[in-house]
Amino acid sequence: MMMNCYLSLGANLGDKKKNIRLALEMITKIDGVELISVSHFYETEAWGVKDQPNFINAAAKIKSELQPLKLLDELQAIENKLGRVRHGKWTARTIDIDILHIDGVVMKSDRLTLPHPFIFLRDFVLVPLMEITNLNFDLNGDKIIQVDGSPIDFNFKMIACIDKNFGLSHNGKLLFKIAEDLKNFRELTLNNTIIMGRKTFESIGKVLDQRRNIILSRTQKNIAGVEVVSDLESLYKVLNVNEKNFVIGGGEIYSQILPYTSEIYLTVVDEVKAADTFLTNIDQRNDFICDKIDRRNGFEFKHYVRC
Repeated sequence: MMMNCYLSLGANLGDKKKNIRLALEMITKIDGVELISVSHFYETEAWGVKDQPNFINAAAKIKSELQPLKLLDELQAIENKLGRVRHGKWTARTIDIDILHIDGVVMKSDRLTLPHPFIFLRDFVLVPLMEITNLNFDLNGDKIIQVDGSPIDFNFKMIACIDKNFGLSHNGKLLFKIAEDLKNFRELTLNNTIIMGRKTFESIGKVLDQRRNIILSRTQKNIAGVEVVSDLESLYKVLNVNEKNFVIGGGEIYSQILPYTSEIYLTVVDEVKAADTFLTNIDQRNDFICDKIDRRNGFEFKHYVRC
């Protein structure tokens, strides 16, 4: 059974923001774990041991089917891969990932206590946690400053045309070609950035005009009029946080960027097609709400915002 779990991430050595972003990406690759949402980044003074550099902190919500100690093993393996050296409690580190809370779990062992015993003593935990839980906590008055660098700063917006079962495509080809949907797509993305995978670009077959075209792919060669980046960290380096960055496909790219997405534009066609690639069923999630539906003949435009 998948359970909601809340994590605190921090770093005060090396490229602190990058270390947290890399940790988040590595969390997405743990079998049995799904990254749901991430907070902004915050700069705070060190807690416990004061004579050390300031921290960058964030919070993340995941769903996990792992037993708590197994999840802890996986998170500590990420810390080790990112160069954490353990010198004792509350000392400087390249990355720190704490399990704060797992729904329905209360435990105390030599390795893990849940809920985390210091949650309510640390504003660097509470402030980002409030973002992703929509809860309010009494704060302690610690100095904490929001800074840029979180993946959610890049204003990602997803746009897709799907069938009733959230099917996206079959054999690399879109399921539908609807004039009103194509017009809506153009109006939304015009003069903005569009981000896609290699197969999506190949299915389109051309550079889309009056838009900044970016392909996220490890294998795609350079193409005139297109920027190619190999991974999310490379993508963050070329994006402007003041732009609208539209993710237009395919399925793998949607999955990668969904935890950092602020808005979703769906054209939902009242049909079921033989699809082999699917979008996550947004209607079954509790981190997005549909705030607008525009019904047309045979389909509807739906707009979702992160809640």
